[in-house]
Amino acid sequence: MRTIVLGLGNPILSDDGIGPRVIYDLQKQIDDPDIVLLEASLAGMDLMEMLVGYDRAIIIDAMRTGGQPGTIYQLTPEDFPTQRTDLTSQHQLGLLQALQLGKELSQPMPERIAIIAVEAEDIYTFSEEMTPSVKQAVPQVVGMVLSDLGL
Repeated sequence: MRTIVLGLGNPILSDDGIGPRVIYDLQKQIDDPDIVLLEASLAGMDLMEMLVGYDRAIIIDAMRTGGQPGTIYQLTPEDFPTQRTDLTSQHQLGLLQALQLGKELSQPMPERIAIIAVEAEDIYTFSEEMTPSVKQAVPQVVGMVLSDLGL
């Protein structure tokens, strides 16, 4: 089963770097040609194109819901409200819209999608350091991904 593990975020915007940081740690532990580890700070059609051709996707990202920083959420696309808007730019596509568009365009999109999101405290400060509560979540997220992969 071809799997992509995708860490979304910007590694120089404090807690927004959780996705790339998890990918960095996973690269030290995973050596399987059927598992692709990538980090990205993009959206829209570029994000959709990254997911094409995989059977399964595990996506790691920061999230701001007002919850306790460092809280880890295990989600699927079905956990989010479905909303289709008239888009005037491909950059308006978020993850869910990218998945939906890929399917509408008959692209081979992942059938199994797991989203691991970490409640962020600070996504605005230019820093390669995450806040302590988010940094503490990294090993647990790495373990969750390894478990999901059966490793």
